[in-house]
Amino acid sequence: MTATKTVPPAPATREEIAVLAKNAGLDLPPDLFEELVLAYGNIEPMLMRLRRGRDRADEPAHVFDPRKFMPHEQA
Repeated sequence: MTATKTVPPAPATREEIAVLAKNAGLDLPPDLFEELVLAYGNIEPMLMRLRRGRDRADEPAHVFDPRKFMPHEQA
């Protein structure tokens, strides 16, 4: 299977971050909102690395196969 590369979306705008904060119930003073904007710039790359395309029922314990990490037996 070949890996497909996706183009990351444009970084979130200040307005989009304000909407996210409002939806989370945050009412931040301007100085803390500035910190949130700076922090979100570091969070976005991490969010892009999250695997997608899994079913909601695919919990880590159900998709982890320890045999992939076992040494191969040699004859």
